[in-house]
Amino acid sequence: MTSETARLLTTLLSLAEDTGSLSDELHFAGWDAAERVPLDHGAANVLRALVLPKAAKVLEVGAGFGGLTRYLGEVSATVHAVEADRVRAAAVRFRTRDLDTVSVHDRPPSAGYDLVVIQQPYATRGLLESVRERLAPMGAVVVLTSSRGVTGTLAAAGLEVQRELLCSPGHEVARAVRSERIDTELPRLSAAITGGPANGLALLCGPGAAALWPAFRLATYFNTAERAAFACTRADVVRTGEGAEVRRVPLVLSPPVAGISVGPCTDKVYDAPTMVEVLLDEPERVAELLTGWRDLVRAEADRGVEALWDLLPHNVLVDGPVLRPIDLEWRHAGAGVSEVIERGVLVLADKLTDAGWSAAAGDGSMRDLAGWLGVLIGLHPSFVDGALEREVAFSTIGSCGTAHGTDEVRAAIAGIWRKRLARTVHEYRSPKVGAGVAANEDEVAKR
Repeated sequence: MTSETARLLTTLLSLAEDTGSLSDELHFAGWDAAERVPLDHGAANVLRALVLPKAAKVLEVGAGFGGLTRYLGEVSATVHAVEADRVRAAAVRFRTRDLDTVSVHDRPPSAGYDLVVIQQPYATRGLLESVRERLAPMGAVVVLTSSRGVTGTLAAAGLEVQRELLCSPGHEVARAVRSERIDTELPRLSAAITGGPANGLALLCGPGAAALWPAFRLATYFNTAERAAFACTRADVVRTGEGAEVRRVPLVLSPPVAGISVGPCTDKVYDAPTMVEVLLDEPERVAELLTGWRDLVRAEADRGVEALWDLLPHNVLVDGPVLRPIDLEWRHAGAGVSEVIERGVLVLADKLTDAGWSAAAGDGSMRDLAGWLGVLIGLHPSFVDGALEREVAFSTIGSCGTAHGTDEVRAAIAGIWRKRLARTVHEYRSPKVGAGVAANEDEVAKR
């Protein structure tokens, strides 16, 4: 990072009204990756995934611009943040200026720490030995790194790694934090929640390391990218007596925005593909599956299910003859069955176009495909424009957290959708198209 970027970040933090760990003001302030990462809603996701000791005394070595420091200060009793660089130290003080739990130092000021958090560049043997001596009897050390090479240094310093967690796409802004066990026990789910390789590690050391990650937990993943704070969620994948469950909750309790909100949901884990995956492999089943999904939406509405807005084909598993809804977190008070069905067809057409669906007309557009899919379940092709307008309005609120003063964002999202509707399926068609398209709501919210 350049000194100019460091000064800019420090200035942003000095001027920000909301410096919280889920600050929308900061999350959307960065222009490039170097600026965005320290300000991102997900900058502290690795620590959010851990069970931090209550009333903890915490030492953070290498506080950077205070992304982790801010979260630690919100959940811990005492945080000593060590940052030797003067510009960054100033940034940390600005980020935590309203917290009396945080103090910033150029070296560790005391001992008896319940938790120590270290970024890899600072994990030298000398520092680690000093940290080990400063731990409380049941203290724990978390080392955030992109390389397993530091494990040898940890061992030499008397800090054996007790648990290794994989962070995807990296530890700086993690979407998923998981143990390797989920890759063998639930490979389909593991692939869906990570969305790619794990380029980061969280190494848990010390006497209290085991308590940071319960043995029954397989993974924790987050929806924080391109969402306003009111819509950010976490989901824990846990073992149960009957298999495994995904337990999803909002990160903050917030009132609905223009009738739109997220809520908790719990799903049993089934080893079954989504409707999108099945349609990619078995396109001849399109009428059968679309009709079944439409009837499922109607049945769930009759049962009084709140989260119908999320009951889309990519959130439906095809478990033999049974269609099972999952990940129903979004609520939309202004949408009924017909609006949900129209939305589902629109988003399905988008995903099938992205995958170069073999059953689509090669020279047809996404709009053509959406219209054809709608006809299969009794919709007139003209439904697309209304569905698009509603999707743009929803995505704007999900991204901004407000319905006011968002005309520029709304226009940008509308422009992106119009381009997507105009693209042709053959542009994306490939002989290697396979199952496993991304099936998370973030894709819809960020367009």
